[in-house]
This record gives sequence, C-alpha cells and structure tokens, in this order.
Amino acid sequence: MTSVSARRQCVNTSITELFGIKYPILNAGMGRVAFPNMVAAVSNAGGLGVLGAGSGDPRQTREYIREIRSLTDKPFGINAPLALPNGRENAIVALEEKVPVINYSMGKGDWIVKTAHKYGGKVMASVNDVKLAQRAEAHGCDAVIAAGHEAAGHAGEIGTFVLVPRLAEVLKIPVIAAGGIANGDGLVAALALGAGGVSMGTRFWTTKEGPMHQNWKNKALELDVQDTLFSPRFDGIPCRQMKTAASERMMNTKMLNVWEIFLNSFAIARELNIPWPTLVKQTLSLGPRQIESMMRMSKMMQMHTITMTTGDLDKGMTASGQSVGLIHDLPSIAEVMERLVAEAESAQRRLAVQISESGTVKCGRVVRAAG
Repeated sequence: MTSVSARRQCVNTSITELFGIKYPILNAGMGRVAFPNMVAAVSNAGGLGVLGAGSGDPRQTREYIREIRSLTDKPFGINAPLALPNGRENAIVALEEKVPVINYSMGKGDWIVKTAHKYGGKVMASVNDVKLAQRAEAHGCDAVIAAGHEAAGHAGEIGTFVLVPRLAEVLKIPVIAAGGIANGDGLVAALALGAGGVSMGTRFWTTKEGPMHQNWKNKALELDVQDTLFSPRFDGIPCRQMKTAASERMMNTKMLNVWEIFLNSFAIARELNIPWPTLVKQTLSLGPRQIESMMRMSKMMQMHTITMTTGDLDKGMTASGQSVGLIHDLPSIAEVMERLVAEAESAQRRLAVQISESGTVKCGRVVRAAG
C-alpha cells in the first residue's frame, strides 16, 4: 500500500499550492468541448477544471460559470482566447463573476491580471515560446501553460520536452506542461522537466463526460501517435487536428467555397450572438489574410458541430493531440484522475535509485544479478 505521505510527495507542487487543488492536473480549456459537467468533474476529482469559453456567447458563458458553481465548491478556471470573436467579452464576464482562475491566450492580458488580483483570482497565460512566456510573467501572470508541439489545437513549433525545461530556467513563476501527456508517466516526466503540473485535452474529451459523439470517441481509440495533422489551413494559425478524411481535405484545399462560407456566416452570427452586419464589418476590417483565416475558422466550426452531433466521421473534424495514441479506453474523469496518480506513484517507484551493497547506483528498473 502507498502511504499517505508518499502520495502527498507525489502531487504536492507549486501548482497545487497556487490554485489550492489536490492534484497538479488541469483539463485544457477546450472551446465547445470543456463544458460545465467536465469542468466540475475534474475539480471534484482533485484537479482544476477549466471552462472553454472560446468564441461562445458571453451570456452563455455567464450561465456556464454559475452552473459550474452549482456542481462544485472546488476551485475552477476559464479559458478565453482574446483574438477570437467574443474572447475579450468572455474574459470580462469571468472577471465580473470572479472566477478563481483565468487562462488567456492569443493576446495581451495585463488588464486581466490587474482586475483578477484585486479579488484574489489567479491568472495563467497559454504560451508556446520563450518570449511569450517572459511577456506573460512581466504582465504579472501567476503561471504559464506551455503548449508543446505535440498538443492539440494551436500548438507551437517547440516540443514539450524542450519548451518546459527552458521555461523553468528563465521564469520565476510556475510552468504547466501541455502536449503529449495522457498518463501518470507523462505527469512524472513533466515534473522532472521542471513543470509544476500538467494540462491535458485529448485525454479528457475521451471520457464518459466528454461531449463528443460516441463515434469520435471510438475513432480516437483506433488511432496512433502519428494520426494527427498540423497545418495553418484549418483556421489560419498552425493548428493540430485529428487525422480524418475531412481534415485531410481541408488541409489540402487552397481555395474555400466562398458561397458556402457566406451562407454559413448567418448561423455563426447567431451562435456568437453577434449581429450579422457587425460580424461582416469586423471580418472585412481585418485585411485579406485575416479574412481567409476567419473563413477557414467558420468552416472548421461548422465541421466541429457535425462532430458533436451526427458523429459523421467523413464530414466532421476535431482537435486532437499526438497523445491520442496513448489512449486506449473511455473511462470517467474520476477514474482518469485516480489512475493518473496511481501511475505517477508507480513511475516514481520504478525510477527510484537503487543502491547495491557494492555501492553501485542503478536507476530505473531493478537489475538482479544472477546467482
């Protein structure tokens, strides 16, 4: 049996102390995926659940925050990508609702830090390189999420195994590792690299609480670590998606169907609760390159809706990290959390230094001498 003290040693980190949580584990704040039931399940299991506000309607975001509070009394967070439509507005809602932890990305968040700290809130920025991380620290962030190349969605060019220890060298605030992590071995590895905790997306949407259609969860179990695609052609920013027929078509499409995008724009305006003329005006003001990015983003949103509803594997699309190849079942979030901690404890024991009678130091698996 593992002692209570050993378990505390395994999981007591700068991140658990910063956020007041039991385990240094977060779910990624996946837009249109990390809904209140997922957030509450992660927080109730000892981690930090993070709501994915994305580009959602700010009124709905406020309702989600209040729903989370009805489902858990534990700390939780919210992710607001500032460059997306409604991103800034959702961050403002989070501040008004005094969400304990706010995660921002794709923008300057010093104003978020200033307001959150007034009510005792914590702020973390998602980054994928050293300069962005240093800027976040200078703006007063309490931690950064380091999104390595292996991560789903808007990952960077630097792998987790290099990005995390480099940030641990140059920053004074805690680093949370994201990308390529789906089990307790990954948790221990991240801590060894200097991280204070981990953020996982793919592992959490492949659970009973994950909102994806069952067809997509089952598809994830068939995939290996090479079965993702990384391209700027999904939404204009380098982005990692699950490798499917639809994502391959989109990645290889140089010119989108403008008429189809135009027709879809009305549904997007309704979903975002933005008047259609305002949406068009904002889009046209961005310039040719950004207009194409917004067009691709609208197409991706349409395909994601298919993923969540009909389960059509030929027409839908979803973000997925390379860690999809490490996922082999669809448990509950509570089961995932307990397993992660048990696996981490096992990994620590496996890596414990073994000192033989002759004084030889042996790391890793114990090697027994013959005779």
